[in-house]
Amino acid sequence: MHRAMLTILILTTAPNAAAQIGDSPWDVSQEVELALLLAPGGSVDGAPERERALYEVGLGLSAERTFQSGWTLGGRGVFRAAQDHPDRPGGIGNILTNPSQGAAGGYSRLAAGPDLDDEGARGSLETAYLFLETGYGEISLGRDTGVAARFHEGNVSAVSRGRLLDPYLDVTGISGLNTRANLTGPSTKLSYVTPRLLGVRAGVSYTPRSDVRGLDRDATDTISPPQPELENVFEFGVNASRRLRESGVRLRGGVSYSVADLDAPNGFESAYDDSLDVFSAGAEVEWKDTYRLGLSWLSADEGLASSGDYTAWSAGLGYDRGDWRASLEYAEADIDAAGANASGYAASISRRISDVLQLGLSWQDLDVSSLRSVSVQPAAPSAESSGIVVEITLSFQN
Repeated sequence: MHRAMLTILILTTAPNAAAQIGDSPWDVSQEVELALLLAPGGSVDGAPERERALYEVGLGLSAERTFQSGWTLGGRGVFRAAQDHPDRPGGIGNILTNPSQGAAGGYSRLAAGPDLDDEGARGSLETAYLFLETGYGEISLGRDTGVAARFHEGNVSAVSRGRLLDPYLDVTGISGLNTRANLTGPSTKLSYVTPRLLGVRAGVSYTPRSDVRGLDRDATDTISPPQPELENVFEFGVNASRRLRESGVRLRGGVSYSVADLDAPNGFESAYDDSLDVFSAGAEVEWKDTYRLGLSWLSADEGLASSGDYTAWSAGLGYDRGDWRASLEYAEADIDAAGANASGYAASISRRISDVLQLGLSWQDLDVSSLRSVSVQPAAPSAESSGIVVEITLSFQN
């Protein structure tokens, strides 16, 4: 199917492309990445046990070709496998324990309810898309990240997989801090992004049906807690980057809006509206090519019929010097669907040891407490987890 789509794109969009196929080679690259998170110890109060070791493996393949017209045609595929916290497979879960299952937020995918069963390691084709880059912008089709998440700014963490905001792997099982508007995960979508003009670019993504069970964004309705189905998802985003010549300060910013139709899961029809929307904004200031200040904010109505919003914000300070990176961060979120407030801070440092090895160390403290304004019967307990997270990343590219 991908070969047929590739042929159609070449013949219908690139002038004289068929004649050029034999004239210039494809630029093909492969990548392998392995990430290991270690949590040797720490305090746990009312939270699930911290996972002592989590891992992720990624295998990627990309190819592209530039024609005489200046247009570039290409594709990329990435398969990832991971062992995440058993209470948080695919980023979903019951962030506070409750005997009865509550309705999950359409954006956060979080709720209050019983503990989940451990599903073990999982694998997913996270990326599989074709793209065509022209002087008029870039269009892509397939499994890819939407423009709302791609245009996100404001996260300055020195670590990646086990970071405080939007972690790929969660050793605590109670992470609920998210300001990156990833509403559709790796579901198939069509995206268009304009060229960058005066430092500004805009984009739109359309996802007919968000139904892929990704490692970091489970968008299916066949799991617990039961998840609403999202259809006809539109994402709009604007990203800007500008360097002030006299001072050397670089400014970056991104804003996005996402809207989707929603179908409630069986048994929860009365708990949901028929649509939801998400707003997101973030900014970063960098000076002396060393210091970075990042701010981000997100608000989602979650698609719940009663008052059930998700709001989050973060602030962080980063430091880059040669192979060293360091960061201080704080984030907070109100998760009405789970009847919870989540907050956390992190102090992180990392160093690139070689072209293939990077080591990171992060002290993190996460706290989740019941929101008195939301009725969760019986009242959900609080949960707290703190301790060191060690991140080891190996990456190979060819």
